[in-house]
Amino acid sequence: MRRILIVLILCMLLTMAASAASQVTDLQSTTTVASDGTCRVTVAVVLKLEEVPEKLTFPLPEQAKDVTLNGTITRTSRSDGRRHVNLSSLVHGSGMYTFTVQYHLPDSVAQVGEELILSVDLLSGFAYPVEKMNFSVMLPGAVSQEPRFTSSYLQQSVSGIMTWSMENGVISGTVQDRLQDQETLTMKLPVKENMFPQSFAKRFSLDYTVVGMGLCTLALLLYWFMTMRCGPVRRSRRTQPPAGLTAGELGLWLTDQGVDFTLMVISWAQMGYILLQPDDNGRVLLHKRMEMGNERSEFEARYFKALFGSRKVADGTGFRYAQLCIRAKASRPNRRNRFSDVSGNPKLLRLLSVLVNLLAAISLVKSYTTSTFSLVLLCVLFIPLSAGGSWLLQAGLQNLHLRHKVSLWLGSFLTAVWFVLCVMGGRTGMALFTLILQLFTGLAAGYSGKRTQLGKQQLSEILGLRHYLRNISDAQMQQIILHNPNYYYQIAPYALALGVDRAFTRHWGAKRLPECSYLTTGMDGHLTAREWNRLLRDTVNALDSLQKRLPLDRLLGR
Repeated sequence: MRRILIVLILCMLLTMAASAASQVTDLQSTTTVASDGTCRVTVAVVLKLEEVPEKLTFPLPEQAKDVTLNGTITRTSRSDGRRHVNLSSLVHGSGMYTFTVQYHLPDSVAQVGEELILSVDLLSGFAYPVEKMNFSVMLPGAVSQEPRFTSSYLQQSVSGIMTWSMENGVISGTVQDRLQDQETLTMKLPVKENMFPQSFAKRFSLDYTVVGMGLCTLALLLYWFMTMRCGPVRRSRRTQPPAGLTAGELGLWLTDQGVDFTLMVISWAQMGYILLQPDDNGRVLLHKRMEMGNERSEFEARYFKALFGSRKVADGTGFRYAQLCIRAKASRPNRRNRFSDVSGNPKLLRLLSVLVNLLAAISLVKSYTTSTFSLVLLCVLFIPLSAGGSWLLQAGLQNLHLRHKVSLWLGSFLTAVWFVLCVMGGRTGMALFTLILQLFTGLAAGYSGKRTQLGKQQLSEILGLRHYLRNISDAQMQQIILHNPNYYYQIAPYALALGVDRAFTRHWGAKRLPECSYLTTGMDGHLTAREWNRLLRDTVNALDSLQKRLPLDRLLGR
């Protein structure tokens, strides 16, 4: 038993000896304090390693910026309230290693009670004991107060193991005893306000980006309140589309979007003006069945004539058709029927909100770095991300009840990346503020505005129709089929326009539909609602395909 105890004691001693063998043989810390309260810190370390750890990092204060390792800009990680520089790439085995870490502290001066205190971290808790340490702190002027030193292990009594001197604004010192691993060493010095005039001014001044964000937000809210505020919208129960509207015009009345020409064409086919004939090569031929007279709106008649001219057949996947789609999407016909003359411009509302995000991006960049080159580089990256993400998110929210969702998903992704960058930069509050503002702006730009009585009525009916198609019950469906077997074909273009065609189709289950009178299938037998919905979606995608490529082709000069 005695031999076993002796062996255990020897193992413990050997373990302690091995642990003590790895140490910092020399550490030199130099801190230069500027008159604006910022600090430039250089730490030179000589590290003796007997064993190579799995991960070797050097800790820095949480506020450290522009960190370099041996003169090269390096990445840092955060944990336990500190930043860490990864040293593993410098270590290739046991031996002596020398490295130099430099970093910038944005503001080391703070008001504590009635005193103005300069706080400098001389050692931030390295994983190895320090055999020898020298430090110097260069101040922007001479001081009369004495510094106070504290550590994590020795607390206030750390001054008993060190000597220091102060001359012409330079505080120099040497730690005489060995410092334990994970030790921290902080110097606090009472200073006068006249030594740090710039830092004193910063504490009583607001960042121009924060002021700009506040002013733009105030202007946005005032503009919305005075020109676009409207009462709550109540949806009315509706089983049929509003009279006289094609599926392509629902976005006009819902959120003042441009005309969806493809769905307008599908509605014309459903009304009997056109026969749609998709083929196996991805083309869709449009056969004119009859002329369009004054029974339809002047806008529809003009585009119907532009589509066919004197021809009987038009190519729905051709260049002419794509141009008509782009032109219709940019148009807002008969806007006075939907909004009063005093209604505000939703684009101005959105631009003010994007400007807030642009200023937020500049503010975020300044929290990441103070280097001029890095500021410019991060601005080039952050500003398009912030402004573009907010614009796309707003556009997506305007299409929340419509079929196009690309801008919503892309805007949500870019906004999520922006949010993560804000959190990483310590600006969580700003991230939440800009996110809430973008959500408000997108919904306000789409669904606000001083609408006419007809505009309010149509909005209410469209929302009611969308809710009905999405939540139709089996009993309601059976009653509809009994009275109108072609109801699915009549309403499918509107369900697709409102983005609920799949939910609407699921209610039909495996029931077979009668033959469709306006879309040739080229298939034998009757289709189920799901099969026909897939055919309708494929046809619409084919009609939309060229108009999606045209802007990119023009940009690339094709």
